[in-house]
Amino acid sequence: MTRTRTALTSLVLSLATVALVAQAPPPVTPITTANSAGNGPLDRLYFRSIGPATPSGRVDDFAVLESDPTTFYVAMATSGVYKTTNGGTTFTTVFDHESTGSVGAIAIAPTDANLVWVGTGEGNNRQSSSWGEGVFKSTDGGRSWKNMGLRASKQIAKVLVDPVDFNVVYVAALGDLWGAGGERGVYKTSDGGLTWARVLHVDDDTGATELVMDPSNNKTLFAASYQRRRQQWGMNGGGPGSAIWKSTDAGQTWSKLESGVPAGAKGRIGLDIYRRNPNVLYARIEHPTESGVYRSDNAGATWRKMSDTNPRPMYFGVIKIDPQTDSRIYVPGVSLHISDDGGRTFRADGAERIHVDHHALWINPKDPRHLIIGNDGGVSISHDRSANWVWMPNLLGAQAYHVEFDMQTPYHVCAGLQDNNTWCGPTAVRTNSGIINDDWYVISGGDGFQPLMDPTDARIVYAESQDGRMSRTDRLTNERQTVRPEPAEQKPGDTTGLYRFNWDTAMQLSPFDPATIYIGANLVLKSSDRGRSYQPISPDLTTNTDRETLPIMGVAAKDINIAKNDGVTTFGNIVTLEESAARQGVVWVGSDDGIVSVTQDAGKTWTNITAKIAGVPKFTYVADVLPSRAAAGTAYVAFDGHRGGDYNTYLFVTTDYGATWRSLASNLPKGEVARGLAEDRRNPDVLYLGTETGLWVSLNRGGQWTRIKANLPTMPIYEIKQHPRDHDLILATHARGIWILDDVSPIQQWAKSEGADSFVFDTEPATIANVANDQMKGFEGDRLFLGQNPVAGATLAYRLKADAKDVKFVIKDASGTVVRELTGTPSTPLGASDTGDRNKAGLNLLKWDLRVQPLRPLPPAPGAPAPAAGAGGGGGFGGGGGNNGPYVLPGTYKATLNLDGRDVQSIDVSVKGDPLIPITDADRKIWHDTAKDLHDLQGKANEVAEMVQNAFAQVGVLQQQTRGATLSPAVKQQLDAVVKEFEAVRRRLGLGQQGFGGGGGGGNTENVRGRIGQLKGGVMSATTLPTNTQLMQIREVKAQLPGLIDQANAAVAKVPGLVKDLVGAGA
Repeated sequence: MTRTRTALTSLVLSLATVALVAQAPPPVTPITTANSAGNGPLDRLYFRSIGPATPSGRVDDFAVLESDPTTFYVAMATSGVYKTTNGGTTFTTVFDHESTGSVGAIAIAPTDANLVWVGTGEGNNRQSSSWGEGVFKSTDGGRSWKNMGLRASKQIAKVLVDPVDFNVVYVAALGDLWGAGGERGVYKTSDGGLTWARVLHVDDDTGATELVMDPSNNKTLFAASYQRRRQQWGMNGGGPGSAIWKSTDAGQTWSKLESGVPAGAKGRIGLDIYRRNPNVLYARIEHPTESGVYRSDNAGATWRKMSDTNPRPMYFGVIKIDPQTDSRIYVPGVSLHISDDGGRTFRADGAERIHVDHHALWINPKDPRHLIIGNDGGVSISHDRSANWVWMPNLLGAQAYHVEFDMQTPYHVCAGLQDNNTWCGPTAVRTNSGIINDDWYVISGGDGFQPLMDPTDARIVYAESQDGRMSRTDRLTNERQTVRPEPAEQKPGDTTGLYRFNWDTAMQLSPFDPATIYIGANLVLKSSDRGRSYQPISPDLTTNTDRETLPIMGVAAKDINIAKNDGVTTFGNIVTLEESAARQGVVWVGSDDGIVSVTQDAGKTWTNITAKIAGVPKFTYVADVLPSRAAAGTAYVAFDGHRGGDYNTYLFVTTDYGATWRSLASNLPKGEVARGLAEDRRNPDVLYLGTETGLWVSLNRGGQWTRIKANLPTMPIYEIKQHPRDHDLILATHARGIWILDDVSPIQQWAKSEGADSFVFDTEPATIANVANDQMKGFEGDRLFLGQNPVAGATLAYRLKADAKDVKFVIKDASGTVVRELTGTPSTPLGASDTGDRNKAGLNLLKWDLRVQPLRPLPPAPGAPAPAAGAGGGGGFGGGGGNNGPYVLPGTYKATLNLDGRDVQSIDVSVKGDPLIPITDADRKIWHDTAKDLHDLQGKANEVAEMVQNAFAQVGVLQQQTRGATLSPAVKQQLDAVVKEFEAVRRRLGLGQQGFGGGGGGGNTENVRGRIGQLKGGVMSATTLPTNTQLMQIREVKAQLPGLIDQANAAVAKVPGLVKDLVGAGA
């Protein structure tokens, strides 16, 4: 009995600490933005991805684990690598932070899905194709990567892992699409990538585009070499270097296979070998006159043509044999072409209800009904030999060229996507699930490029597809009118007056008049009536060079007969133009053949200022011309030389209308090819630069640049815009759609913070957004793309010179009353790389959700179950009000940073009401005060609940410790009475029954605390006056709560006496 008496004595001491009126809850931690993966000075900023994933973007290759095909990797043209381990139900990105995001090939060891090889730089030869950084290897399923060399290969078409010895790997390196030399041909490693040997080399213009291995003999390989070149003005898609090769000694020696293969120059060649009989091979061969599908029945010794089928082989190079019957052949192209007679005839209906333009195809060798196809719209899966397909809607790979915004609240954006139309969608939605695919809508078809959005009328959107096909759409009615400018009527055969539009035609709305449109052909055209009519306002602003005079790969244009100029309709056209916002009539123009021009008089006269820019090779593509908003004579220009095999960075500024120029390339590394520029709207010292691999910022007008990695993947950023009202930074990425930085204040004010021990950055006005809990999104499964809403509230960004021990923000209203305290250590980090620390040296970010102080979560008592969600604790189907408090009233608040107990700096925070909610200030105050009153009532009820919960747990201990003991009838009656009294209090407080789960009846009439929570949740859910029913119920719970508190205090007060009686009775 000594142990029991000791335990009961301890219980008396512990119960003495249970106050009959609980203390005020301490400050709780706020919602915060996620931290970042980078370690630069601005890498704690957080960018959010909003989509669209409606078109998933171009897929180049698959690597599938044959023993378990639910595990596979997806290689994307510019979007890195995705991995699934559940057959596509969910995907994770596994190649986000390497030196490139362009992937041309991927392979895994046949029996080890953790051993992954990636060949970077896509091999599909588009004018928009990116380039790579060689070969990467992962030994942990993509969690980490190591570059294994071949950096000068630029584009890699195939990686092949030896099924016998995983250290042996073959790589088909295409080489630079835009230049000669480098690493091209077939390479082999026998030591896991430590060293490489080039085992097949043709010449400096020819690389390798295909590799297949005999499934019965790993010493026998077949390869296809490929000679091709692009330039700014066109393409030469073939040459004598293209051929089929065979090796029977693991690549040591190769022989060219020519019997039956069309002679002369050839283009791209695709190969496949039949699994059941390796003597059977198929090839698709690009040729000026004998292009088509070929078959060999004697291991490549001879070939015979089966069909002319070979759709656009420059862009589509795959051919596949059904692994169980060589009569079924797949030839992906714009459509999926299928033959059931060994390639003699094909039908083009293999994938009619999914996206077109197919580049990758995998067929399950054990079950050829199972196919995975990759195209310009992502990944689809069939389980019935292509009769039906399921598209994977949760894979983000949208390749945006341009982005534009409107002035709605929240604002919408439109983006033109490679081969995927022009899409528009919201940057925030009123459900907490996030932005889904269905929130986006198509505004124009074709390859999407430049959208324009009327800032005065959100209904009007302009969009452009390839080669100047411009339209104006009414978003309300969805009516679409073509507004493409055309030259005056011409005589038959006369081409001298034709407008030459670029694939990506330049367009702009005048910053002074939204009815005025500028569009660039080879000259500038202007409309003053929203596209109904146009007038030329310039002469030809290009070199007007006849590209038929320009050779490619040493071949005269007249002699090019394979894929000639594929994708490049014309040459010598305007690709960037913009009217200065600093002075009306100043228009800057850049062309694809390297000409920069300016007019200062609305087009009456033009000046070619190209010769003033030193060091830029002829015909270098003008990627962007950006007029400064601060000075009409100041403009920035970026040139992109990669189309000529030149990967230097060309970036310049003029302050005198182009009379003189100064380079801004400064510390930008070679290979950071410039794509798009933006000048900060508040601070013209701040410049933003998008390159082929990411985002850079300069705080001194281009004098020096800093990379912002943050949580951004490595990806091309083609255009950067800043919203004029919200000041968000909007990125058009040619990889993962649209990304947004919601508050650029730290960047704008970074220079001011230099040298300070601490600095709080001014913040953007914050708008109250009463976002709904869209529970239905929880019923749609996991195959769902969710773009990110902005984290609600005001950003409190601050910079510390050194680590601080304690960080706190105190927020006061205009009267000086404290409405919120925010600590600097969030309890639940929101990002995988977020440490949760907000007291570190450097930039730190906190979010104030614009609510008053939340309640402290009700902790479970030792040994007792947690309270149910619906019992007033918050959320769920129980309808509890949760711990969050109501929103503050609109107005100006003072946020003060406190470091280690010392106030150091204050800023004003402007809080605005939701502009879409029609409520008067007086009614809003009634709504707020009602919710705040309920919040305070809930706090009191929670304090009592915690007190009772702790005491109730101790009563449970009493019951357990006296079970089996001999108690006098009086003491037993006393114990039973106390337990019964606690049961009654428990039900009224909505606490779980001792020893059991579950709550106390949600918000029923007996559960006073639950009713308070439900009432608070109901009032807070709609910004409007409370209903009469709610007011009646509020009066009821207000009347009930004092009696409940008295009842709880009385029950708790009896416990110490009960314990003493038990000890005295010798229990």
